Amino acid sequence: MNLVIRPAAVADIRAAHKYYEEARPGLGEDLIAELDRLFARLEAFPRSAPLVAGYEPVRRARLRRFPYAVFYRPTITRIEVLRLVHTSRSSDTWRSAE
Repeated sequence: MNLVIRPAAVADIRAAHKYYEEARPGLGEDLIAELDRLFARLEAFPRSAPLVAGYEPVRRARLRRFPYAVFYRPTITRIEVLRLVHTSRSSDTWRSAE
């Protein structure tokens, strides 16, 4: 299964990485490592995260160590990562990628 990261999600990931690296060197790399683990899990089990009510087939997967959620849309051939959103922000933020 292909993993496609949309430009808005790439920008989100870069911003979060920068924030954590500035807070403590190496912490941004920890975020990237956790995202890599989540992406691997989603590739293995693409429909494992809960659906976003009213926006099916979009799903929301939370990171374990960091307060972020990945909004993504699985299809038969790929997983499209739409946004990485801090959990303190409105859950509708992911929609600006559409």
